[in-house]
Amino acid sequence: MPAGRPGSAYLGNPYLHAILIILVCLVAYSNTFQVPFQFDDPRSIADVPFVRDLRSFPNVFTLHRSVGFFSFALNYRIHGTDVPGYHIVNLAIHLLNALLVYALIVLTFRTPRLQGSFLLKHAKPVALLSALLFASHPVQTQAVTYIAQRFASLATLFFLASVATYANSRLPATAKPSRYRSLAWYGTSLLCAVMAMKTKEIAFTLPLIIALYEFLFLEGPVKKRILLLLPLMLTMVIIPAGLLGIDRPLGTMMSDVGEVTRVHTFMGRTEYLITQTRVIVTYLRLLVFPMNQNLDYDYPLFDSFFAPQVVLSLLLLMLIIGTGVTLLYRDRHAPGAGRLTAFGIFWFFMTLSVESSIIPIADVIFEHRLYLPSVGFFLAVTGAFFWTAERLEARWPYAVRVVVVFLAAAVVIFTGLAFARNIVWQSEKSLWEDVIRKSPLKARGYNGLGLAYFNKNRYDYAIEAFARAIALHPSYGVAFNNIGNAFYRSGMHERAVEAQTRAIALEPNNPVFLYNRGLTHAATGAYDRAIRDYEGAITLDPAYAEAYNNLGSIYHITGRYDRAMETYTKALTLHPGSALFFTNRGLSRAAIGDYGRAIEDHTMAISLDPYFGDAYNGRGAAYGLQERYAEAIEDFTRAISLDPGNARYYAHRGLAYARAGQRDNALSDFERACSLGNKGSCAEAMRLK
Repeated sequence: MPAGRPGSAYLGNPYLHAILIILVCLVAYSNTFQVPFQFDDPRSIADVPFVRDLRSFPNVFTLHRSVGFFSFALNYRIHGTDVPGYHIVNLAIHLLNALLVYALIVLTFRTPRLQGSFLLKHAKPVALLSALLFASHPVQTQAVTYIAQRFASLATLFFLASVATYANSRLPATAKPSRYRSLAWYGTSLLCAVMAMKTKEIAFTLPLIIALYEFLFLEGPVKKRILLLLPLMLTMVIIPAGLLGIDRPLGTMMSDVGEVTRVHTFMGRTEYLITQTRVIVTYLRLLVFPMNQNLDYDYPLFDSFFAPQVVLSLLLLMLIIGTGVTLLYRDRHAPGAGRLTAFGIFWFFMTLSVESSIIPIADVIFEHRLYLPSVGFFLAVTGAFFWTAERLEARWPYAVRVVVVFLAAAVVIFTGLAFARNIVWQSEKSLWEDVIRKSPLKARGYNGLGLAYFNKNRYDYAIEAFARAIALHPSYGVAFNNIGNAFYRSGMHERAVEAQTRAIALEPNNPVFLYNRGLTHAATGAYDRAIRDYEGAITLDPAYAEAYNNLGSIYHITGRYDRAMETYTKALTLHPGSALFFTNRGLSRAAIGDYGRAIEDHTMAISLDPYFGDAYNGRGAAYGLQERYAEAIEDFTRAISLDPGNARYYAHRGLAYARAGQRDNALSDFERACSLGNKGSCAEAMRLK
């Protein structure tokens, strides 16, 4: 490119490019670090036992999405439930993805089929602007700010890394020995492919994309090329094997094929496919005009290819695909820029096909599903703009400059829109209010708003929102369960049981609903009913550690300490990192006079969670029963420092002081406990006076 032309002085330095990409990412997502867990985040992180406790992490080869879950487990180990750490990781992944988009396009311009292209002089501007559009576009916010969608962004990271390293392995070496260099890059590509497959199912098309890349941009004997692609093709087995369960008999696996290729819905495959023709057009509209973004679209279903909207959508999609085929056909004999745009078009449709074809998913549209396909879209659009500008340049010398300015302006606008969209994610309440404004007749928005109020202990508002969800969707079991929980927290136990029973009737195989009704029964002293509910939850989910723990608590309350210890032990085998479970078992052991083992359990709980006041309180009580009052007082004091408003801790320390002969200290603690609402301590204080 001649000096002074766009892209030479300003767009030619790769280090400047990297800085620009990083700055755009940081600006667009600078307001996300305190965004709380949203929607499915708890179900993917804090509610998953093996995420909370790495020691119970399953076999990575059999666990579905094991790489993604492992990343959450590491986050949880370091940050617990503090969200900034999760957002830092998500943003780092997004930033790396943008850099990989840049690197992949630069590498692609070094391939044999583009060496003679007239776009070669624009290689770095095309790469930079494509990467910036990817980094800044507001549609990416759902894959970056929504923590649980790390599955999508992390799978994209490995996907892009696999394609880029494969391309590098096939390009001429710049240093010797080239054979070992190529082998190292190829091995990295294969490893990244495996990691992508173990992160999310969207990686299923990765070997096909690499094969497309090989035959569009690279050269060599056909036999050699097929041999190179074969190991990558074999990685496609990983996803279906993981979904079906590689450790099960073949007959069982085959009988479950229909179930695992249908995600939480009974929607027909044809109906889903027809609807997706409209959804893909909506995706394209969002990429071009990212307005009215929505976490939860109320999207209509279509069951006929002859519906006018479907016909128009099919025509548009066929036109786009036809454009890709035409561009490729025109460049079939000579290096040409058209194949770059064609590759972007094929990338978009191929990567989107996993979630927008014949595999029905309950939610027909979600913006995070665009994250990986958008790479192809931005490549195709940027390549097409430069291709057009280059052809116009003879008559209009400023064509390339206009394209650069236009796309740069788009990056600035998209960055601002991404920042604005992230404001909506700042709280659960603001997010679900946004959903309700845009999908006012969809029950899930009101259910989400109810949960936002519930999590802030505003149960009256929560009940109102859940009731609205039920009015819109009278068979919405989750909403009945949630309103039951709100009634329970409000002390309206009869209404809670009624709502929770309705939820169970609607979804009898949901163990969480039984567990929640068990909580309500236990609160009212209906222990036999609580036991039945907890046992029912365990029958439905034998790995439900919390149900075992609560069942153990009922046994403890009713004096069946041996059963309690047995049940707590089962809970601990499922979740060995739970300080609560160790503390509870310690209390049951102390109740039968096994003070030594009780102290061991409480000590283990403290080692797992040094800030768990009940563990210190329990161990202090065990010390007190052994007449080790100094150690008991020390533990009670530590418990009080962790929770100064806990009346039980003051009462227990007061008792230890009294038995140790320290009357004044005992009186002070009993009076403090009395002021905090412990009536028994009031009597003890009066007695000491």
